[in-house]
Amino acid sequence: MSFNDIYTATGQQWQQQVAAGDFDREFARIYGLDQVAVWRANYLEALACFAARFGGEGEWVVARCPGQMNAMGMHIDYGGMPSLRLAVRGADTLVVARKMQSRRVRVSSRLRSPGEAEDRFAPIEIDLDRILPTERVCERQALMDYAGRVCQQRLERTGSALADDWSVLVEGQLAYVESYFRDRIPLGGFDGLVWSSVSPSGGMSSSSALVVATALAAMGTHGLVPRRDMPEQDLVDGLGMSEWIRGTRGGTADHGGMVLGRAGKLVSVGVFPARAEGEAALPDDYAAVVLDSGIERQYDEAVKEETVIAYPLSAFIAGELILPRWEHADGGRADRIRYIRDLTSENLQLPPAAIFELLAQMPQQTTLARVQAQAEKAGVGDRYAAMYQRDIAGKYQYLTADTPLYIRRRCAYALAEQDRVAGMIDYLNAGDMTTALELIRISHRGDFDVEVGDGELRELAVGAGRGDERARLRFLPGGYGRMTPAYDRLVQVVNAFLGERGAVQRLGAGWGGNIGGLIHRDFIDGPQAGELADFLRGALGGAFDMVVATPGEGAALLARPGAA
Repeated sequence: MSFNDIYTATGQQWQQQVAAGDFDREFARIYGLDQVAVWRANYLEALACFAARFGGEGEWVVARCPGQMNAMGMHIDYGGMPSLRLAVRGADTLVVARKMQSRRVRVSSRLRSPGEAEDRFAPIEIDLDRILPTERVCERQALMDYAGRVCQQRLERTGSALADDWSVLVEGQLAYVESYFRDRIPLGGFDGLVWSSVSPSGGMSSSSALVVATALAAMGTHGLVPRRDMPEQDLVDGLGMSEWIRGTRGGTADHGGMVLGRAGKLVSVGVFPARAEGEAALPDDYAAVVLDSGIERQYDEAVKEETVIAYPLSAFIAGELILPRWEHADGGRADRIRYIRDLTSENLQLPPAAIFELLAQMPQQTTLARVQAQAEKAGVGDRYAAMYQRDIAGKYQYLTADTPLYIRRRCAYALAEQDRVAGMIDYLNAGDMTTALELIRISHRGDFDVEVGDGELRELAVGAGRGDERARLRFLPGGYGRMTPAYDRLVQVVNAFLGERGAVQRLGAGWGGNIGGLIHRDFIDGPQAGELADFLRGALGGAFDMVVATPGEGAALLARPGAA
């Protein structure tokens, strides 16, 4: 069957088939049998809204992207590390789209998030000839460099590198998609209607869902199929990096959770390149939940830059300034390090105790100027210059040569959190909920401004040398430093209430926003559901918004009934 036979139809055909129940089997697969009628109505609303805003003519495509939840692995995906994700069933962003002959992209929105105004996003119109870069930006480094230039220009023009217009998110993915397919098919204009039930404050990455869904729709209007024409790793890594045009420095695992999600599974999402590294199912008596903390997240971009830069700098310090002094007979170990994720005993072929010794050699605090001077003294100034150009130059607006950088505790956090992701997979598959819940609590503790001392690392090294199970990276909190007192207090009181049958932690970028974790179903739909509800009303001062995050299917174009 052709692309048109599978993915396109007139507006009237879409509406008639959805209304007649022809898609009910597919809706049952995606959303669950009990939600078929709800999603039949949702799709009809999105289709009708597109027709009302753009007219009913032409052939349409429909793309969908779920929200996602991060169950373990906070703050580490931009270090190339995996995180444990699930696509949230029933929290979808839909995009209805139609190809146009012009070079303009028009996008409007219809939002159905609880408490969300339908007109939160004003309609946008994008001139492709104005926004598309002349250079190819389909490789990660090129995307980073391009986003850095755009943000620097915005900073010079407006005084801020951050963009608050949602059109920038659409522009970023269009730049990537156009560049990716430039030699195959020219990207033209299209009309799109965004319908979403993903709450912007629900901790499920609503902005990333918008990016993925509009990208899939843009591809679909040009006869391009995700996964067939753009492999999953390119879809995830490219769209994730395209968001840097916004002025933020996020990772790509949110997009990985949305694209690689599987029904009933938590998936360990690796990045650079994107891939599924493992999976686990929740025990039947536990549920994943996302809870709006009611604490407004206040971004500090200067602090965020300082935390993000710790990862490439840690990799450089370890590979170029520490390991060569350790292993004169095997200088090749340093060549195995590109990202901070590479600082593992397996990759470096060192005993587990050596990683704690390596951490003890990392500076607690340094600056870019100091590391540069050390690199030049060690004869690797050229390698520092290459790292600087690749990972730092033009990509940060607030970072200076003398900005204090807290390296050891953030490096310790990253390596420990990476191990916690692997541990969660192992413990969930083994049915060991006690240790799985413990890791959630430890991960939360890792977000404080707490130094990792020499004595603690020496003790862990000794324990690791003895084969002590508790002397593993996963049980070391570290000190990433994105926590606020109010945010922490809420997590602590919720965990105290749950006791040994649940654990929550901060979610997302930190500083506030949402909390989430794994909770026994007795608190969700069992005998203690009322107790939890009463407790949350008291803890949050009234109404609360809690989502049970059931693992669902990943993002895709909607296929017509009977299509292969």
